Amino acid sequence: MAVNELERFLRADYEKWKDSDYLHEMKNGKYEGITFGQFIERVNYLATYFITHGYKDKNIGIFSPNSIAWMIADVAIMNYVGLSIGLSKDWKGDNLDYAIRKCDITCLLYSNVLAEQVEQVKSKYPDVEFISIEDEFDNMLLEGQKDCKELFALESKDEDLPAKIVFTSGSTSFPKAVMLSIKNIYSSYEALGRRIDADENDVCYLFLPLNHTYGSIFNFLYSLVFGYQIYLTGDIKNMAQEMMLVKPTVYCAVPLVCVKFVEAAKAMNIPLRALLGGRLRYIFIGGTCLPYDIRQAFIEQGMNPMNAYALSETSSGFSIDYPDVTDMDSAGTLLEYVDAKVIDPDEDGIGELAIKGPNVFKGYYNDPEATARAFDKDGYFLTGDLGRIENNVVYVKGRKDTMLVLLNGENVSSKRICDKVKEADPRIASVKAYIRDDLLTVDIFVKDKESMEGDWQAVIDKVNEDLSKYEKIRKFSISDISALVKG
Repeated sequence: MAVNELERFLRADYEKWKDSDYLHEMKNGKYEGITFGQFIERVNYLATYFITHGYKDKNIGIFSPNSIAWMIADVAIMNYVGLSIGLSKDWKGDNLDYAIRKCDITCLLYSNVLAEQVEQVKSKYPDVEFISIEDEFDNMLLEGQKDCKELFALESKDEDLPAKIVFTSGSTSFPKAVMLSIKNIYSSYEALGRRIDADENDVCYLFLPLNHTYGSIFNFLYSLVFGYQIYLTGDIKNMAQEMMLVKPTVYCAVPLVCVKFVEAAKAMNIPLRALLGGRLRYIFIGGTCLPYDIRQAFIEQGMNPMNAYALSETSSGFSIDYPDVTDMDSAGTLLEYVDAKVIDPDEDGIGELAIKGPNVFKGYYNDPEATARAFDKDGYFLTGDLGRIENNVVYVKGRKDTMLVLLNGENVSSKRICDKVKEADPRIASVKAYIRDDLLTVDIFVKDKESMEGDWQAVIDKVNEDLSKYEKIRKFSISDISALVKG
């Protein structure tokens, strides 16, 4: 029986670290944990449950905040059962409805904290089984344990077949469903291992959502490679207190969180390093580069943030800094196993970044047209990001599809316009900017029908005060968020 890479790590970890502490979750104000052995056993029990209940080769969704149950379900489904589909806990009913239809979900594991969103769509799907994690998960494990005659008896997934679906972060429409194989997922750990020497003595504090690729792959699934413990964030408002308790050595963040930590350290008059637990060895930054002063604050305390750049379609692998890199403008060093290029570079070497390699996804679920458009004739995935590559160092300069060209030749960032409008009024759910009749136009989508009323011209006028002459919005429309729903 063929064994994929995930299966190999599960078997090896059970031999090496069966009794070692592994995953920890905040419950009732304190951390409770399980060992590697308990995790791997429960993965086998849950997979057995799903298979005995007819879910082999089915698509199963997980709709929950980060939890140990989330992690057990994810590995059980992707490795033994069918397609694991992680959904954002921040999604409302429309998004959940879309995901269930789009991905042919036959069973949805959900947390009771999201029961309201589930109730909004439940009646539309009489053939979908909706399972409360808090109410049923333990019983599922017990039933699976009774039917599981021995560990690792189940056939693991072919490493080249889709095993997991993650959604792109769509801002003006519903996101695409990205299919990843186990080969895709485990393609980057050796490159990461060149940059860090993490092992079973390390501790990762994980707050990134598990339905996103970096939190799911580089934080969680690669812990099965390196053997480090994971502590899940209990309450984002208490991150500083939790980090001082956990004392992590590995941490992944977005720039805004780093800014908040620097500001908090100054306000509390304590060293930044102490606020982060005092033991941090590696801090990875994704999304965009840190502001110079914020990065310098980390460096001065002996912590050099490592920039990372990737997309869901590249299994969160493209480029990551080495720990000693001091180039504050880079988005990391190209991962060693990938083939990347810059398409149609200008005089500054800036063009669309494209990539080919074992990390590149298997396609968009049920969307062959979008999949075909995502690749060039030579098989390179087109990221849609503009940048350059110098000596294997990647520099990202913006999104190709967010640059609008006006008649006067000026380039306008649609992302900048959209962000400005969205920040101007809390009633706004989403914004789309484009050129129509040679005029810069925005479509504004509000959170509910009641919000369509009011003086929206005043809102646009206020936004225009903060925009340059050629960036000013000339036309706009107001619609309810339901206008974004796609069939």
